[in-house]
Amino acid sequence: MSEPNSSEHALILSLEPSGESYLKLSALSAESGAFLCLKRRSKKNPLKDAPDLFDTADISLETARSGTTRFVKDYRTINRRLAIGNSYKKLLHASEFAKLIANNAPLMGDYPALFKLCEQSLDAFAERSYPEIIHLKSLYRLLYTEGYPVRESWWPKLQDSLKTEARVLLNQPTPETMENALEESVNDVMQSLQNWLQHETDFKLPQS
Repeated sequence: MSEPNSSEHALILSLEPSGESYLKLSALSAESGAFLCLKRRSKKNPLKDAPDLFDTADISLETARSGTTRFVKDYRTINRRLAIGNSYKKLLHASEFAKLIANNAPLMGDYPALFKLCEQSLDAFAERSYPEIIHLKSLYRLLYTEGYPVRESWWPKLQDSLKTEARVLLNQPTPETMENALEESVNDVMQSLQNWLQHETDFKLPQS
């Protein structure tokens, strides 16, 4: 027996097999934050209603009376971001950002703002070039939105030689083409921000 259905409009942050019959989904919604659920895989038609990483979907759920596990009763894709999976670099950066959200969402309180930020970030990963810049901008926006003093604490510690490029990376739209100096700087700025995150926040970076 199961509890009455509930429904979530959610982003799929990760998915992996769970036994032979199920997929385990890590999802994020504006109502519930991050949550886990299981979806049975169809043996006859495994692609039917199959979730994909970075989907936005409407998910109908039910909870077994014997526990707290939530099972997917119905899955309807609203937005499938195939362009992310078609680029290894996009997939790498988008997956790392999504894992960060999945691992740390319980620390975050404003679920509607978090959902909006993540959806906008995944749209940018799908639609634009240079996922390393999108990753940097998304991480900075996340920390700022969550109230961490990135302007007051991280920025003064950033090397002066990187600040000109960092202003361009963080404050201007992601470029269609990138100059060599900017391309060389983005990884250094990202590393600086991640180091600050590790030492000054409760967030945990995904394990490689």
